[in-house]
Amino acid sequence: MTLKIYLIRHGETDFNKQGKEWGQPTETSLNEIGIKQSRKLAQRINEINLDKLFSSDLKRSLQTAEIVSKAMGIPIITDQRLREYDPGEADPSSEKWIEKYRWLLNLGMSKYDIRPFGGENIWDLIKRVKSFLDDLERENGIIVIISHSGVNSTLINLSQGREKDNFLNIKQDNACINILDFMKGKWVIRTINDSDHITDIKPQKKNYENQGKIKEIAKRYALEKLDGVAKEIYFAGDILVEQFGFYDRPYKRYKGSIVETYIVPKEGFETLQKWKISLITANVKKYEIGEIKINDRKHKVNVTIIGNSNEIKHEMERLK
Repeated sequence: MTLKIYLIRHGETDFNKQGKEWGQPTETSLNEIGIKQSRKLAQRINEINLDKLFSSDLKRSLQTAEIVSKAMGIPIITDQRLREYDPGEADPSSEKWIEKYRWLLNLGMSKYDIRPFGGENIWDLIKRVKSFLDDLERENGIIVIISHSGVNSTLINLSQGREKDNFLNIKQDNACINILDFMKGKWVIRTINDSDHITDIKPQKKNYENQGKIKEIAKRYALEKLDGVAKEIYFAGDILVEQFGFYDRPYKRYKGSIVETYIVPKEGFETLQKWKISLITANVKKYEIGEIKINDRKHKVNVTIIGNSNEIKHEMERLK
């Protein structure tokens, strides 16, 4: 039996445009950009000889799935287990909720039983995603699954046998593609967060003044952050051509230019658990490693792992 899955995140909504993570209403729709992204996605995967198409039953996923379904001529199978994590009325990252959570733990409640009002906890999400994954492993052929950021990240981690405390942090752009193969009882990751098909759907960007100062801030941060792991460090992208700025709406979950770095790692290098996977393909391994602040705006710092400087084909600058 062979099984290949294309695990996809839905297109953009206005909620995503605000940079928010959780708590989205079930009937939130794709916005105009999200529809364009979904059409680009359908074009990208249109040549796949698809056997089944699964989707979360939430509207934003179903709208994305409908565009893919129409383009590929295959019906949609909805599954509530693919719904996004629902924290109810709580913001799970807020100090208020964290304080309440610790208080309930100290009262003797099990972490599995602590839930915000009207919502679920992370263990509920893991349980239902694991149930879907178990059923998925009985399938064969080529399957597209359209779901949500939290579900996709959970499914990828569970496929690798990871426990909650050891989950990898995985970035999921709107309309991104993850590819996994199931062979001889094991899942093999081929691609994570490939959104190359929507690169040209880009917002307007306003560049900062004082580009030289920004470059110095980024250089100090990169050298400190990558100290001990890199033999060579390079800058590339907006920061080199003095076009570092901010967008009029988020782009691939970023609110502005990214500090793009490349490193030739030291011998024995292993990626750090705290690094967020930004992109994995056959040829690219990219991670978010932190952020710098410019005019009270946060800008992510990415690092791409390379074997040597010959692999960088665009303009670059080595940091010392």
